[in-house]
Amino acid sequence: MKRTAYLIGLLAVSTAIFGCKKNEIEARNKDLTGSFIKRTVAPLIVGEKIDFAYGMGTKSGKLSAVQVTASIAGATGTLWEMVTHRTVNAADVTTLVARNSQTNGNLSTVSIIDTNATTLRYAYITPEAARGQKVSFEFAVTNSAGDRSSVRTPEYQISAMDMKRSIPLVGTAAGARYFSIADMRAYTLAEVEAGNLSAKIDFVYAYAPTITPGTAAYTYGHSLVSPAAAGFLPNGFTIPAAWTRKSTAMEKKIGTWVYDGQLKGDANSNIYIDDIDLQKQNFDGSANYAITLTNDGSVFMKTADGRYTAFVYINSVNNSTSTAVISLKRLQNF
Repeated sequence: MKRTAYLIGLLAVSTAIFGCKKNEIEARNKDLTGSFIKRTVAPLIVGEKIDFAYGMGTKSGKLSAVQVTASIAGATGTLWEMVTHRTVNAADVTTLVARNSQTNGNLSTVSIIDTNATTLRYAYITPEAARGQKVSFEFAVTNSAGDRSSVRTPEYQISAMDMKRSIPLVGTAAGARYFSIADMRAYTLAEVEAGNLSAKIDFVYAYAPTITPGTAAYTYGHSLVSPAAAGFLPNGFTIPAAWTRKSTAMEKKIGTWVYDGQLKGDANSNIYIDDIDLQKQNFDGSANYAITLTNDGSVFMKTADGRYTAFVYINSVNNSTSTAVISLKRLQNF
C-alpha cells in the first residue's frame, strides 16, 4: 500500500488519497482533473460494498458536479457520500462539501458546494445481478467553466460466493445448534422437528470439556459434527432415529488455521478466502467431524450431495456458556 499525494487546484490544494497504486487511474484535461482509487481489497461479494475514493480539482472556476456510471446497477444503498474525510490527531474528521446525492439505476450523482478541490467516497452495493459477473465504473467531474473530465475503471470480478457473518451457536439442549449450509443458519431441535428439516442439517455444534467414547476420556471442546458421525458427539447427546443423517466432509487444518479478514471483521487484513480456494479444496480422506475448535479456527466443508463447498470460521468460543460464534463463505457448485 502507498499514499499518493496529488496537487491540484488554483491554490495548489493537496488531496491525499489512500489505496493500492495498481488501482489508481488519473484523467486530466487542461483545467480539470480527477483520479480514483478502489479502496476495497477483499473479494467482491453480493450484498457487500465496493468502496472508491475519487479526488478531483479544477484550475477554472469551481467544481460543479460528480457522477459515476456502473455497468450493472448497484443495490439499495449505492451512493456518493456528501462529506470529505481527513485525519486529525488520529481521528477521522468529516467536512460537508456536497449535496443532493442521488442514485437512479446505473447513475449516481452529487453536486459540489463551493470548492476547487476535494475527495469524495462512493459506495457500490454489489447486487445479485452481478454475481459471478464483471463490473466496471466511469467516474466524471464537471466544473463551473463547463469543462468535463472522466475516467473508466478496469473490470472487477464479482465473486460467486455467499457470505454470512456472526452466527451464534448454542450447545444446550434447547439451543440453536443444528446447522444448514444451504440456509446458512442454525436451528433448534424444535425447529428442525416442526419443519421436518433434518435432511438440511449438515453439522451439529456441541461442547464438552471431554468425552468418553470408550473407557478413556479425551479432550473434546467446541466441535462441529455431521449427523452421520453421532459417535463423536458428547455422552447423552443423541440424533433422533428418524432423521436423515448426512455426512459432511470436513477438513480442519491442524496447526495451520486459515485466516479470513472479511469473516473476522479485520479491516487491516489482506488475507481472504476467495472462490478459487473453495473450488480447489481437496476433501479426499477427510473426516466428517472437526473437534477441539478454538478462536480463529476454521474448517472447510463439502455437503453430502456435493452442492456446496463452505469455509466455516470460528469467531469466538465460550466454555462457560457452551456457545460459539461462526461466520462462513459458501460456494454453490451446481
